[in-house]
Amino acid sequence: MEGITTTRIAAWGAALALVTGGVIGATTAAASPALQDEASTSRTTTQKSTQEPAQRSQVRAGGVSTAVSYPQTTARWAGSVNIYSRTAVNTAYWRNYGGGLVTPTGYTGDDSRCERGSQSSTSRATTLRAINYVRSLAGLAPVSFSSTLNARSQLTAVMMSANKKLSHYPTSSWRCYSLTAARNAARSNLALGYPEITSAGLVSMYMRDAGSTNTAVGHRRWLMNPFTTYMGSGATDTANSITVIGPSSNYRPNPAWVSWPTRGQFPNSLEPSGRWSLSAGNKRINFRYASVRVYRNGTLLRTVKQPVKTGYAMPTIVWEMPDAVARSGTFRVVVSGIRKAGTTKRYTRSYYVTMFTPTR
Repeated sequence: MEGITTTRIAAWGAALALVTGGVIGATTAAASPALQDEASTSRTTTQKSTQEPAQRSQVRAGGVSTAVSYPQTTARWAGSVNIYSRTAVNTAYWRNYGGGLVTPTGYTGDDSRCERGSQSSTSRATTLRAINYVRSLAGLAPVSFSSTLNARSQLTAVMMSANKKLSHYPTSSWRCYSLTAARNAARSNLALGYPEITSAGLVSMYMRDAGSTNTAVGHRRWLMNPFTTYMGSGATDTANSITVIGPSSNYRPNPAWVSWPTRGQFPNSLEPSGRWSLSAGNKRINFRYASVRVYRNGTLLRTVKQPVKTGYAMPTIVWEMPDAVARSGTFRVVVSGIRKAGTTKRYTRSYYVTMFTPTR
């Protein structure tokens, strides 16, 4: 059915479940020595920096993160794209993301018969490049896909597809149920899209995090977790599962601030419909009392701060601004009144975002 653009999503965090009939889910997975690197995430996916289709879709994100001690904040990943160069950002976009928006999943099974099949290797590699492109824009190191997590994610995706709905806790009454698929559902971003999802389009769904129950942008935050090392992806023609919380390392680059859209030059095709966010690399940061001002080409815009939610990777503040003007212009973002546990100091973060239309 053409012309349907309704999107519904839901996100999960520590002891928190938000369900909107959407389709994306994320959760945590313990590191496993059996995990193997299936797809390379070398610096060839981005450029080195010298500075710091119409569809009806649903998404759900879920996850319960375990308490860990995080390292100090660091500079951006040395191999990240130069966000101050429009040419560099545009070139990396077409190399790693743009073409994937029309790349099908290449599903080889039959969910009506519970045949697991697989997301094609081409599609999975395209999904990985898309994830690592958005991470690179934010200054984060790339992740790899694990064959172990891919296999689990595929079982989960088939189960969601066969039932045409999402849940992080499906029961044994679900078609195509298996214990592995159900357990992985509680550890994954989950997505459904009709008439079909695409290899990079599913990443756009997670990063947009649309819907009234996704104001904490949990899907976005899990994909942008600086410490994650491995994820996994499985897909049918209409469903996707990405295991987003699992193996990690405290020794990865951890920028002090990660915004979406990212500062500098930003492809307007990735603008999240006015739902912007800023995350902190320091777990002691508290945005609860912070305020946000956004200027577009020098004019102050109306913004609405969303309730601050914890439990989704890093501390984050989310605000809404007019969708009609968010895809063009230069924006100055000022977040003030930021607090940090253990000190009475107040912090302010200010940065600029310039939107552009990606062109070949």
